[in-house]
Amino acid sequence: MKPLIRPPHRAIPSLPAGLGRWLWALALGTLMPLVWAQGIPPDESRTLGTVVPNTPLIDAQGRKFHLHDLKGKPVILSPIYARCPSACVAIGNSLQKALPQVGVPGRDFWVLSLTFDPKEGLSHIQAYQNRHRMDGYGWRAVYAENSKALFDLLDAIDFRFTYISEAIKDHPNFLVVLSPEMEIRAYVYGTEYDPAAIRKALRIARGELTLWERWREYWLAPTLLLMALALGGVWLYWQFRR
Repeated sequence: MKPLIRPPHRAIPSLPAGLGRWLWALALGTLMPLVWAQGIPPDESRTLGTVVPNTPLIDAQGRKFHLHDLKGKPVILSPIYARCPSACVAIGNSLQKALPQVGVPGRDFWVLSLTFDPKEGLSHIQAYQNRHRMDGYGWRAVYAENSKALFDLLDAIDFRFTYISEAIKDHPNFLVVLSPEMEIRAYVYGTEYDPAAIRKALRIARGELTLWERWREYWLAPTLLLMALALGGVWLYWQFRR
């Protein structure tokens, strides 16, 4: 029997001095914003069905208006901050792809990308609007006229963020869909949005869901759970009888 001959050991070439640390720092700088940008989700039991405040806003053209000026059509509100290095970029890119499959902003609904950073102003939202090729009418980047108005609105939609650093903030990622009467009707979560999910949220905002859809939305899972518990109880009963 021939002895097992191991192949000669080949040393893995080491990286030049300092390059390994640089690559590690680059990976952390790229990935950590994605990890951080999770945030605390809103308490929908507290917010759904409530009317948002009539927040004074300023768009990328410097025009002032109030949120309730948009009454009559649903509003998709997207909380972002313009200097975000990761999640908010993905949110803008996703909306840019999804909205043409949902409808026409300004005709069928309004879309507002609202910076939640009180330190951002006109130049920041102009850059964000240009980056994502918003039309500046149906879909606008906006900021609140003052910090109090901003935080009143963020509190109304239960949006919480914290500073990780001056440049990076930990925040949840979602869209808030308001009814034509400015009531909070639905949330769409994540940074990549399925057009079907946005269409459904808009139908909820307009009150267009059928009775079956409403039952399926709110009662199907509890009904199935109760049926499973009932069947389990019947099975246990017959086991004890035997």
